[in-house]
Amino acid sequence: MNDITFYDFDFNPLCIENAYSSVDWVIKLNDIGTFEAHFPINSTVAKVCLENDYVVVTQGDLHAVITGKRAANDFTVYGRTPNWILTKFITPNFTGRNGTIEALSYEIVREAVHSTGRFLYYRVGGFKNKIDFWRNVYNPTFKVISECLARENAGHKVWFEPSSRKWCYKAIKPRDRGLVISKNNLNAYNITYSEDFQNHVNGGFYEVVDEETGESSWQEIASDKTGIYKWMGILGGDCLADATESLKTRKWEKDTKVDVKDLKYGVNYNIGDIVTICTEIGDFRKTEKKIVKEVNIWYENGNSGERPVFGDV
Repeated sequence: MNDITFYDFDFNPLCIENAYSSVDWVIKLNDIGTFEAHFPINSTVAKVCLENDYVVVTQGDLHAVITGKRAANDFTVYGRTPNWILTKFITPNFTGRNGTIEALSYEIVREAVHSTGRFLYYRVGGFKNKIDFWRNVYNPTFKVISECLARENAGHKVWFEPSSRKWCYKAIKPRDRGLVISKNNLNAYNITYSEDFQNHVNGGFYEVVDEETGESSWQEIASDKTGIYKWMGILGGDCLADATESLKTRKWEKDTKVDVKDLKYGVNYNIGDIVTICTEIGDFRKTEKKIVKEVNIWYENGNSGERPVFGDV
């Protein structure tokens, strides 16, 4: 794997190191990923990280903010991908915003962090549907934009860019690369398929409280099923939008796990890509579109590997 470069928050390089015993990255589409690396206790990294409170690491196209350190038999650093920095900014409550999820998330991030003078914003095309979006209470900016982008299974990325001396933000729009992952294509092995529908419902009820009278009433989200197949539940939220999101969490879980080979993150696929997975178990055949929601990349004792995690499109 590539060397790891350490920077302070002002984009000044602190050191470059390749003498690590293990490195583990988890990159996520619309969430905060993780980083962990182990170095010899007498490494320059230990001195640099213990003398500087605010440190960012880069390894190729992977970035993380150091959020924890531990010195024992070796020196370990723990981090979070730069999406985490948006948890440190607050978005006040707002009403009546309308636009595409890309435009809304851009505006929300810009309002929260623009005063720092440290951010660049990369706009992304292809988002066409406009939504109504609001929040009744103050929230971390990360939570607001994550929930906004999740409306269309999209995501976001924050990264640290020494060349421009800026933190950068953009939305991630899912796209189909035409990649087929299967045993027949010799790029997949250890395929497992599972289903779980014990908590699934296809409709439900949510409670709405009148702010003036304090009286409550129950509203229904109708099911598209009838008879024995009409499964109803009690949903969270006090408005249609929140209840609809609650209903989505009660889905029929269908999960495909697969180990890939001869595929490389950033070359053959990226976070947010839509791929085709062919599952073959005995005489059972299933072909489905999945989105790359997460990638784990690791190096340990001379061995390296990566594993994408797939979600529903």
